[in-house]
Amino acid sequence: MYKVLIVEDEMLVRVGLKNSIPWSQHDMKVIADVSNGREALAVYESEKPDLIVTDLKMPVMDGLEMISEIRSKDVDTKILILSCMEEFEYARKAASLKVSGYILKLTMTVEEMEDVLASVAEELRSRSLAPATPVPFNHRLSLNMLKEKLLKDYLFYGVYSEGELRTLLKQMDSPIDDPGRVAMAIMETNEYSRLLKRFSDDRGELIRFTVLNILNEIMDNHGAGEAYHDRDHRYILLFSFDPRNGDEDNRAKLNVVFDNIRKVMLTYFDVPVFIGVSAFGDGFRHLKKRYQDCVALMEGRYFSEAYVQFAAEWSPLGGERRWKQLTLKSCSAWESLGAPYGEDLRRETEKRLAQPLPDEASWKRLFVGLMDWSRAYLGIPEDHAALMELSGSERIQASPAVLDSIHAWEVYLEETAKLKDMIKSVSKEVAEAVQYIQKRYDQDISLKEISEYVQLSPNYLSMLFKKDMGRNLIEYMTDYRIQKAKELLRSTSLKTYEIAENVGVPDSAYFSRLFKKATGVSPVEFRKTKVLGGKAGSHEDT
Repeated sequence: MYKVLIVEDEMLVRVGLKNSIPWSQHDMKVIADVSNGREALAVYESEKPDLIVTDLKMPVMDGLEMISEIRSKDVDTKILILSCMEEFEYARKAASLKVSGYILKLTMTVEEMEDVLASVAEELRSRSLAPATPVPFNHRLSLNMLKEKLLKDYLFYGVYSEGELRTLLKQMDSPIDDPGRVAMAIMETNEYSRLLKRFSDDRGELIRFTVLNILNEIMDNHGAGEAYHDRDHRYILLFSFDPRNGDEDNRAKLNVVFDNIRKVMLTYFDVPVFIGVSAFGDGFRHLKKRYQDCVALMEGRYFSEAYVQFAAEWSPLGGERRWKQLTLKSCSAWESLGAPYGEDLRRETEKRLAQPLPDEASWKRLFVGLMDWSRAYLGIPEDHAALMELSGSERIQASPAVLDSIHAWEVYLEETAKLKDMIKSVSKEVAEAVQYIQKRYDQDISLKEISEYVQLSPNYLSMLFKKDMGRNLIEYMTDYRIQKAKELLRSTSLKTYEIAENVGVPDSAYFSRLFKKATGVSPVEFRKTKVLGGKAGSHEDT
């Protein structure tokens, strides 16, 4: 039998792989399962496995380093990669190290795993030294591209008739080759550029394939239809339902699918999505009109208060009165400053809200303008407010919906109120140091760097900071990082070492010690208590 080594830092994934796959049917046997690359190298040296199934991003030694070490002396051992969305750059580098295939952990099924193992077993039998091609990956990629071209040719260029479209989809084994009641949706994220940067995927090819694969997996699980890539951040979702079902039932099913999509995109990509949905219709007739309706919903997404918007319910600017009321309500953030600050802010806001606000750009100009006015009104020097104002403006411009803009404006008001109070009691340099920390806490900043920014010596800044703030600068910076780490533990599925990196502490062991010292519990225990209500979770978060 061929010897298999599993390398994966998540215990549940290791156990699942070992016990759910019928390895013997592929003439294979799992000889060991370990949690990092260093342990794997030790097993490799002693056992010389025929196949290594490995994660990429792991503590101690990651999968890429392990693969490089093995490939420096051995090109025969087959390597199968288990990849996540966060590991695109790793996967790209691993591709040059002659791996036999990739499996996405999020969408991994026993059947898919067996397909890849069958291919690897054939390679092992032939013992060919030629690098293997991950057949399932390439096959699906080329088929997706063909379907995408077919749909675009029909929608945009009129190349095919409705009958020809149906025939060609059938030849490609599409689940919607015999459409009944059809609805179209478009899914977008306004944080696509952040995705490209985060995953070092300049051309977007791996992101496009992975998101498309996930969407199709979800839709297939619900027997609902098929997804197509449209452009960059946009995907077309085509749904087909039994014509005997009522549209209300169909809509309920759509909502279940969309909720699943939203949760997956937030959990694994950490990005929100907006989905615009056309009306239902019979077959592929009027499909072009449905696409245009979805595009119109995308253009008006800023004014939608839900992540899913159905065309039948769309009313542009229907909530304008409520948004203006919420904007005025946010002025209460200045109440702590006393009279006349809150009253004057409210009058200025009312005056600006009386102007026409017909589109997204006008609302964002409103809030950025109010930021400028509020800083000047409070008499906060520009050098004090520079970092805070930049951050507030960035939040406004990046906000995907009007409610997000209102929230960003409210946060800005709270920050200006705190800054005004701080200026009364602390020196200009200490206020600048606090803002510098809050803006750059996720980087490896030092006392020396901060002291250079505020143009004081490190010793004098330390003394001044302790005098004004009641604690030293390093303590303040650590506490701020712990607060941000708590937010990430509550709102994301990132592992402890990833959260440590995100708050500027690259040493995960040191971060865990800091966290426990500050909170009394480890990051894992905090997540279980705060997120899972005290119940044991499925994370092996080390």
